[in-house]
Amino acid sequence: MTVTILSPRPLITPRKAAIFSGALLVAVFMFLPFIWAFVLSFKDNTTLYANPLSLPKDWDFSLYADTFNKASMPTLFRNSFIVASLTTLGALIINFPSSFAIARLHHRHGAMGDFFYYLFLIGSAVPLFITLFPIYTIAQGLQPIGLGIDSIFGLIPPYIAGSIPFNTLVFVGAMRGIPIDLEEAAILDGASLLRILTHITLPLMAPVVATLAIFNFLGAWNEWTLASILLNSSDNYTIPLAASFFKEQYGMDAAAVMRAVIIVLIPQMIFYAIFQKRIVQGIATTGLKG
Repeated sequence: MTVTILSPRPLITPRKAAIFSGALLVAVFMFLPFIWAFVLSFKDNTTLYANPLSLPKDWDFSLYADTFNKASMPTLFRNSFIVASLTTLGALIINFPSSFAIARLHHRHGAMGDFFYYLFLIGSAVPLFITLFPIYTIAQGLQPIGLGIDSIFGLIPPYIAGSIPFNTLVFVGAMRGIPIDLEEAAILDGASLLRILTHITLPLMAPVVATLAIFNFLGAWNEWTLASILLNSSDNYTIPLAASFFKEQYGMDAAAVMRAVIIVLIPQMIFYAIFQKRIVQGIATTGLKG
C-alpha cells in the first residue's frame, strides 16, 4: 500500500500576491496627495516653495488648532451637520410613505401608480442649473419664515426635493421585491395602514433605509452649487462652500490652506471608514456601478 503525502497548498499564491501588490500600489498613489499635503501643512511659505519635497523641521500640531479656530471650523461643521441631518430625516420621512403608495396601494386607475413613479424619475433628468432661478425666487418668498436667502434652513427644502427621484427609484424597486403575503395577512388581522408601514415594511426595508440615509447625508454634506447661490454670510457657510474661500481667506499662506483642507477631509475619511461596507453594498444593490 502506497501512502501519498500531499503537500499543503500555499496560503499566498502568485496570483493573490500580484492582486495584493497591485491594490497596494493603487492605494499608495491615491493616498500620496493627501500625505504630501499633510507634510506641506507643517512648513512655512518660504520652505514650502523653495523645497517642497523635504520634510518639515518642526512637526508643530498647534498650527492645526490655530487654523481650526481661525477658519471657524466648529461653526462650519455645525452648519453642515444640521443641514445634512435634517435633509436626510426629511427625505426619508417623505419618500418612504410616497414610495409605499406607489408600490403597494391600488388606485382606481392602475396606471396612476406607474404615472407618479415615472413622474418622480423624470426629475432626475432635469439639470440643476435650470432650477437655480426658480429655487432662488421661491427662497426670496420664504424669507419671512426663515427658509429663504442666507439661511442654512433654506437649503433643506431644495435638498429634499432633489433627493426624491433617486430615493423613489430605490424604495419602489425594493418594496416591489418584498412578498406581499405578509402585508395581506396583516390586513386580515385588522392592522391599519400605518401599522403595516411601520411594523412590517419598515423592518424589512431597514438595510435599504440605512443605505439611503448614508447617501442622502453625504449628498447634502458635499453639496456646493445651491449653497453658493443661497448663502451670503460666512456665519452660515457649509463646509464645501467655505473650502472654496480658504485661499482668499488665508491669502498666500499655502500651508494654512493645506491644514484647512485636511481638517475638512478627516471627518469624511472617518465616515467612509465606518460605513464603507454599507456604502459598497448600496452601490452594488442600487445599480450605481460605472
